[in-house]
Amino acid sequence: MRFVWNPPPFHGKIYRIKYQNELLYFAGSSNFSQRGLFGNLEFTCKISDTTAINQTETYLNWLLTDNISVNFAKCESFPIIESVKNSRKKISFQKAETKPVIDSKVPYLDISLARVDKQQRSNLNAFFGKGRWNRKTGIVIPRDWFEVEIIVDIATTKNPIYPQGDFVAYTDDGLVFPCRTQGDYHKNLRSRDDLKILGHWIKGKLQQKGVLELFEPVTSQTLEEYGKDYIRIYKLSDSNYYLEF
Repeated sequence: MRFVWNPPPFHGKIYRIKYQNELLYFAGSSNFSQRGLFGNLEFTCKISDTTAINQTETYLNWLLTDNISVNFAKCESFPIIESVKNSRKKISFQKAETKPVIDSKVPYLDISLARVDKQQRSNLNAFFGKGRWNRKTGIVIPRDWFEVEIIVDIATTKNPIYPQGDFVAYTDDGLVFPCRTQGDYHKNLRSRDDLKILGHWIKGKLQQKGVLELFEPVTSQTLEEYGKDYIRIYKLSDSNYYLEF
């Protein structure tokens, strides 16, 4: 089986499956998973036209050549990832003494994460973007995989429920940590003292669900398999919010 995923505007896959002595080709939107093949409304069809099959086979063979793709089995090490692994520090969370009461009277809004495929080197995937450049030394320091800074759309930031500046975040799993919104329209949502804290909370949940591995990018497929592509944020007061993901 060969899996090809191309970021939007076309979210499609090509499958090449060997069954007995026959090669079968399929193209469509379905993810190769229980949820992708049966749980969602998707469209995938068998490629039957001989010309289309030959073109597909040629394309896959080209795509998988060593000068186009990297075969992980041939890679002895990943220097940047190993460096980041060795330099990572454990994040310690504070537990909330009491869980806030959330009922139908508490106002909320949803922070969308649906644009993740267009943000492959920022937001939830800052690790894959540019590192931090030290002007004095000229050294570029890679970002930690857990670093996250969510860029919120302007329409959401104009909602009166949206936090302005510093606030304390209480989470649905009993954690509490300081957060902040900053930048134009307060569109940058982040944990206040360490960008890894919010990222650890979000990616930790994805890891616990089994849809994300360490050093993998977060994609729309990741969020689809998790079952949620937004963070719901309840306003308890101007300085206290409850986060649900």
